[in-house]
Amino acid sequence: MMTKSERLLRSILGPVRADVRPLAYAVDIAGELLFERHIPMDDIRVTKDVYPWVAEQINRSPGAVTRRVERLANLCWDTLMERNLVAAYIGTPLKDIKAPRDLILYLAFYIEFERPFFDVVNQEPALLF
Repeated sequence: MMTKSERLLRSILGPVRADVRPLAYAVDIAGELLFERHIPMDDIRVTKDVYPWVAEQINRSPGAVTRRVERLANLCWDTLMERNLVAAYIGTPLKDIKAPRDLILYLAFYIEFERPFFDVVNQEPALLF
């Protein structure tokens, strides 16, 4: 059974051959850190807080997970751009992301609120802290 994050990624990427689970797990743990443990977004370090947990889930080294998640995040971003879906999933027509971490957090917000990141934080800025 697919998780919400896997379904979201498949809705963006379509039927790609890539295993989306590493990115899906990264989005899931980011969501847990943000919304269950109430850790501020600026305090989440994906290399320390997210990737080791993902590595444990898929039985890979943290370095291998970092590369896989970053490739998937970049593929996801490129697909959002190609399909003109950035505003629909992120909430504003960004031209680029600074790092895969940004996409992980944006998608965690989308899954939690079923609305794009910028729409949510414009209505509830306290969620950033």
